[in-house]
Amino acid sequence: MGKSLLLAIWICVCSAAFAAEQPYGRPPFAIPPRQGTITDYWRPVKGGQPLNLQREPLVVMIQDLHANVGVQKNIAAILYRLNRLNKERGLLVCVEGASGEGDVSLLRSLPRLIRRGFEEMLLRRAYLTGAELAATETAADALQQGGVLWGRFKSYFVKSQTPAPVSLSTIHLWGVDDPDLYRKNWRAAKQVDKYGPQALNYLRPTKGILKEGAGKSMQKQLDLVTKLLMLRLQPDEYRAYLQGRALNPQGPPVYQQTVKLAEEYYLAADQRSHAMADNLKKRMGADAGITVLISGGFHTGEIGEILKKRNIPFAVITPDVKVLDQDQAYKARLREEE
Repeated sequence: MGKSLLLAIWICVCSAAFAAEQPYGRPPFAIPPRQGTITDYWRPVKGGQPLNLQREPLVVMIQDLHANVGVQKNIAAILYRLNRLNKERGLLVCVEGASGEGDVSLLRSLPRLIRRGFEEMLLRRAYLTGAELAATETAADALQQGGVLWGRFKSYFVKSQTPAPVSLSTIHLWGVDDPDLYRKNWRAAKQVDKYGPQALNYLRPTKGILKEGAGKSMQKQLDLVTKLLMLRLQPDEYRAYLQGRALNPQGPPVYQQTVKLAEEYYLAADQRSHAMADNLKKRMGADAGITVLISGGFHTGEIGEILKKRNIPFAVITPDVKVLDQDQAYKARLREEE
């Protein structure tokens, strides 16, 4: 209940801040509140004419809450809406945690009732994402299949710089992650999940003692170390942690080792953000229209800053969250063998 209330307050604050200050105008699309909220929008020029999707590119970053069933379904619904805006071009959806093209043809081939039940089971076990759900259901639509088949037929006669998709879907999945960095990040996360409780059991009472009479810098650093061990730092907090790292309390080997592993996790996450931004730009090219990037909140903030430096317009969507049910499924996936 407390988590849900805090989450609702956070979304409301983000929405209010966005609504109060819109120097770049409104995005060229809208999202129903039941699906999500547009929490940021940026373009290289302020004011002027609205962004024209027929002539200009727009990266729509959707913040993912991994393994949360409701969020995955809302992501799928948002993708259906954005796909209609791109019309004949189809919708390129770039995702973290994968590299290269995503193929949903096997799941698409199942009969409707069996497919829907199988999708629900995979969602609850964190084996299916909202992007994969949207691509599957779009591919299963007979009219959509006809459009994609016609596009593939034309590609035999008209050369295109964009490779034809493997899957019969107008939603094209493309993994933009760096495989080596992803594995490094994943291994560190598994180790922190394993040893984190022991490290926190040491830190919490120590933190209470050290905070008494400590200066603001020390108090802030202790809070950041706690969030580090829980893997809950945001980009600005990660940078603040690095600046105050010399203030970290010392402790037993399991605590020191877990702090080191958590630092490795965030270093790899930071490197992944830059790699994903590079791969996103390479894959989308100079095409006009919407390109989607789905990633966790940590990457969204960092990639947004990179897109600003490259003068690429972007919007950020935070999907609506009704129930925080992802922890058990996410940790189960985390603890699986690689």
